[in-house]
Amino acid sequence: MAYINETNEVPIVAEYDIIVVGGGIAAMGAALGARRNGLKVLVIEKSVVLGGLATLGFIAYYLPLCDGKGKKVTGGIAEELLHLSIKYGYGNLAPEWIDGKGVGTKNRYTSIFSPPEFIYALDELMAADGIDLMFDTVFCKPMMQDGICKAVIVENKSGRSAYAAKMFVDATGDADLLSRAGAECMEEKNYLAYWFYSTNLEKMKKAVDTGDIKAGISLEWRGSFLKDGTYTLGERDYSACEATDVTRFILDGRKILKAEIEKNRAAGGSLIALPGMAQFRRTRRLQGQYLLEESDAMKRFDDSIGCIGHWLKPGIVYEIPYRTLVNKKYANIFASGRAISSAGDAWEATRVIPPAVLTGQAAGTAAALAIEQKCAVADVPIADLQKRMQASGVMIHYRT
Repeated sequence: MAYINETNEVPIVAEYDIIVVGGGIAAMGAALGARRNGLKVLVIEKSVVLGGLATLGFIAYYLPLCDGKGKKVTGGIAEELLHLSIKYGYGNLAPEWIDGKGVGTKNRYTSIFSPPEFIYALDELMAADGIDLMFDTVFCKPMMQDGICKAVIVENKSGRSAYAAKMFVDATGDADLLSRAGAECMEEKNYLAYWFYSTNLEKMKKAVDTGDIKAGISLEWRGSFLKDGTYTLGERDYSACEATDVTRFILDGRKILKAEIEKNRAAGGSLIALPGMAQFRRTRRLQGQYLLEESDAMKRFDDSIGCIGHWLKPGIVYEIPYRTLVNKKYANIFASGRAISSAGDAWEATRVIPPAVLTGQAAGTAAALAIEQKCAVADVPIADLQKRMQASGVMIHYRT
């Protein structure tokens, strides 16, 4: 392989208490958690909208905040964002959960949502909380010194520049910040899956007849993970950490649309929106101080930062140990979202929206404590972190 030597002087254009790399759902939790604990926050996002897979990726289904047996297990900012997701657009939240209590219900605490309205609501919330955003900005590399990230180099229309901070949260979804900092990470290949929106004249008529816009819009999904109507991981052929594989994943996903286009033409229908990002599920994650596994379901952890239900398995609950967010070798970088240290079925449970927000909130809150205590992320006082999380409505431990 041939190489080109590159030498640049990169200006540090601003300094923050905390920088969140990525603008997806985990990033929202981290930014809000940090800002509400008094930090000056910057979110760096490569696209032009917030929400990541939930919005740009069309995974417009806010998965359950409950244990599947009528008990809420996830609160705090994760619960706030569920209600925000349907503030301006449609949803199907069960009436029993509107107040967050779910008394007497057998329905799960979940809702579909409209991505454009959720994007607007997130913009509004970030502005209201005083969080700085930088869109259309690609994270390039961290500037490391003795296990401490001093700044991140980015590139956008202004050219190449750097932003400095005391703390950083990796909310890239693929552990890009941690990996480029040198952290040990684990990677999984992905199965092909593709979500898209379509409509046809029959659906439009039903929407008009019922007065329900949802009836006229169809969010559909195709892919090798659907077999005989059940959920299976199928064939894992795609790496999310190689540029050529990402492109292949996107193009192969769009090939699925050929049959849909022909079907829609025959039915007087049309595709109305395609995703703006690769819809990867589990990609690369941190090898943290603790690896959460399937055998940890229903266990109590002294360093729990909150609980999540399993979206596929009603009755299964995980407490998330703080140690899954950190690695002692990196004093001021947190993992969040699907990049936390988990494996197997535990990774399946933790990769979705509610745990992404929860772990982001924990990272942002812990960053404030680390700055206050002048300590590394691995040494944050857990009892203090739990108190702050609990004060925001988070359930630290699961009680049946």
